[in-house]
Amino acid sequence: MKKYKMTASWGGLSLLLLAGVLSLLISCASKPKDPNAKEILFPYEYDSPSNPTPFASDTEALDYIFDNKVLGKTTITIPRSEWDTMLENFDAYYRNEVPVHADYMFEKGGKRWIMSDTGFRLRGNTTRVRPQGPDYSHSQGNHKWSNWQGLQGAGKDKYRQSSFKVSFDKFLPDDATDEQKAAVNMAGCMKGVNLKRFQGDSAYIREIYSFDLMRGYGVWTAPRAAYTRLFVQIYEDMTDGSYTILNYGIYEMFEEIGKEMLDERSKATDDAWTSTKGNLWKCQEKSDFTLYSIAKPELDIGIDVLTTVPEESKSYRYCLKTNKKDFDSAAAELAAWIEELAVIDVYKEGGKEKAKEWFDSHMEVDLFLRTMACNVILGMDDDYWGNGNNFYLYFDTSAKGSGKLYMIPFDYDHTFGNPVGGDPTNKNPLNWGKASGARPGDRPLMEKLIAIPEYMELYKKYLLEFTDPASRFGKEQSQERIRAWQAMVEPFIKSPNLIYDHDTTNRILDNGGYTMNKYFLLQGPTVWEGKRKAVEKAINK
Repeated sequence: MKKYKMTASWGGLSLLLLAGVLSLLISCASKPKDPNAKEILFPYEYDSPSNPTPFASDTEALDYIFDNKVLGKTTITIPRSEWDTMLENFDAYYRNEVPVHADYMFEKGGKRWIMSDTGFRLRGNTTRVRPQGPDYSHSQGNHKWSNWQGLQGAGKDKYRQSSFKVSFDKFLPDDATDEQKAAVNMAGCMKGVNLKRFQGDSAYIREIYSFDLMRGYGVWTAPRAAYTRLFVQIYEDMTDGSYTILNYGIYEMFEEIGKEMLDERSKATDDAWTSTKGNLWKCQEKSDFTLYSIAKPELDIGIDVLTTVPEESKSYRYCLKTNKKDFDSAAAELAAWIEELAVIDVYKEGGKEKAKEWFDSHMEVDLFLRTMACNVILGMDDDYWGNGNNFYLYFDTSAKGSGKLYMIPFDYDHTFGNPVGGDPTNKNPLNWGKASGARPGDRPLMEKLIAIPEYMELYKKYLLEFTDPASRFGKEQSQERIRAWQAMVEPFIKSPNLIYDHDTTNRILDNGGYTMNKYFLLQGPTVWEGKRKAVEKAINK
């Protein structure tokens, strides 16, 4: 960690004025004097202009930004006062979503974007940690697999990886002009980005691989994800311009699930939703579509409010993310869908035929079964079928919509030997929910779908197709991608500025995860052979 000083005085300049003095910064900023920090330039000291020429389409832009063959570089510029406020907010309530002011810069392949005065905050649930100093969030109920004594005993000047969220439009005024709105839309298709540490993932590939595989297998709802280096530049004194540069190592950046994502998918995929004005829900904490999950609507369905005051904060199983002004109608639509699902009886005479009619008209079944097959082969038991968790729902039910429901996968750090419970290699792929602890009736959507012979056969087909040794999930193709990714990021993983006192590592390891010898990726026995055997055994039986 190095501290530097600008050659020109800022005279008390606040972060809110950074955008207005950008040209001044370019001319007066000084490079770090440490010869070992040559690549860590002052964020605005570049000859090339920011915000390059627009791409031909949103899809082209996103494919460039999230190209996993090229390593990106992210820089967060933040005053010490804002950084300290973020730490104080964490101490008050670790789950708060209160943003502080920071600037964001992303560079990749010769292109560069600068987004001024963005909303910057910590993110994550049980994996969220304090990025500096001692962490006492466990006293608020933040239970993690970690050495709490070590976290509590960290010195105040010790920095560790934590996950972050950047919202480019967070501080946009309500009466913003079209020009102001366009200025906070990176590459014309992004209003924010998530930066995630590789928690519990010593191979540094878990979620990157998962989303890459899903998109390769036709799950076009899966978010894009890519690697980036992360630097945090903290201004210690806004009067003399002294600053500290922190190398935060390697991070995953993944696409934000929101209106921009809905818009890009509607244009890029022939079988996608046809409107972007429907209701989008984030589903968490046993969002299993049972009647029990909406038994107390005032507690189960809502809009999350996560402040620095725990008693005032609220979080719901089903959290509405769009059309918040029309919450009552959105909640009624969700409840009606769950209630209709509940009365479907696939076991009475003619029940399967009627159920199939309902499913075909109410959701994209093929897409959903592809998603579930990917989850199973990835060992993802923190999903809908396993833990009733980690997905979004999109109701394409506005005036010009298809009238169908779509599931969007999310948060895939419980894959490859990091299960919620049990050995994901040997769990029955035809009854994943029960094998993951769910009781009969707990996951009605998947249970009733595969009770229909046609759908069960389609699901089996995808299991076999997706685990074929010659496929993307096959050992040869998988290891080729993994080795290339690891070779790209390995030189930048270990940071001299960080302590590794939590569930992150400063080097790449292939240790099989928590299930040890079941989930090796590059040495035998590997997950690729193990999953194929489990699928064949279940289907043949």
